[in-house]
Amino acid sequence: MSLVRVLFSVTSFHSLLLLTSCQFYEENKLSPKRFLERIEEEGLAASPVSSDPHQELISVFQSHNPVGVYEVSGFVFALFDISNEKPFRNDDSNDSLSITQNTNLFMVGMGEPPILLASTLTSLQPRMGIKDLGLFVYPLGLCMILSLFVVAERTFSLRRGVTFPRRVEKALRIGEFPSKKWKKGSSAERIAWVATRENPSPESLRSYCALEISALEQGMFLLEVVIAGAPLVGLLGTVTGLVQVFSAMPAGSGQGIFSEGIAMALLTTIIGLAIAIPTLFMHSYLMRIIEKRAVSLNWLTTRLLDATGKNSRSSVLQVNAND
Repeated sequence: MSLVRVLFSVTSFHSLLLLTSCQFYEENKLSPKRFLERIEEEGLAASPVSSDPHQELISVFQSHNPVGVYEVSGFVFALFDISNEKPFRNDDSNDSLSITQNTNLFMVGMGEPPILLASTLTSLQPRMGIKDLGLFVYPLGLCMILSLFVVAERTFSLRRGVTFPRRVEKALRIGEFPSKKWKKGSSAERIAWVATRENPSPESLRSYCALEISALEQGMFLLEVVIAGAPLVGLLGTVTGLVQVFSAMPAGSGQGIFSEGIAMALLTTIIGLAIAIPTLFMHSYLMRIIEKRAVSLNWLTTRLLDATGKNSRSSVLQVNAND
């Protein structure tokens, strides 16, 4: 059951972290469906037509087939979705054809397209993607990897079986401790082993207990770094994006640099917070588990000291130590 809880916690955190940021990992491209929906919003009726009478439209690009052939206000066009490459036109393509492009969408028609139709295509903007992060994708990615790794490792290492097993708790409650079946597979068993085998002083046993509790917090500082660092990296990206925007405005560099800077300014902040917020929740959850384990280990140490305090060679401890 403890393993199931560990897997559930890690899976839940991983899902939460991805759901808050996965939408930004989409490729920077336009959807043909989105273009057709925008046409409808502009009051233009796009009707699918047969491609057979319009072979000159569908054969414009080599090795590429259109998404479909449509008619808008008497203008027939073929819509192509061509990504990650620059398409080549066929040598025998008609020079009277018009090609309107925006990112990965190509609208090929005979003659000039209606102004509203062409402006609808050119006005579309691709969704913000991971490429808009620029160089900040590396520190943000590192923060995400660190967060996932530490949460997974600590969730596994803080499970009850390797910190304070139920058999130890049960033995403490009924006063039968330590047992000869105890080994050194958990923090509680190691403390009992030191108390029974090494005959330490009270201060030494408490120090060893503090050492075991300190080991429970191993790596937690990395989550604190992510919680504080990811938003700061996002803020740095915001400032960098705004600097790009305002430095380009006086030179009149156009809408491209303006939108690129705004995208970086917004996206880095959003992803930085998307990484930090789930990490903050898991950090609080893990710290609560550590606190509970620390209280249990302190309780164990106190019970051991009480037993040894009554008689330096307590029969309970001595008998079990000789087993």
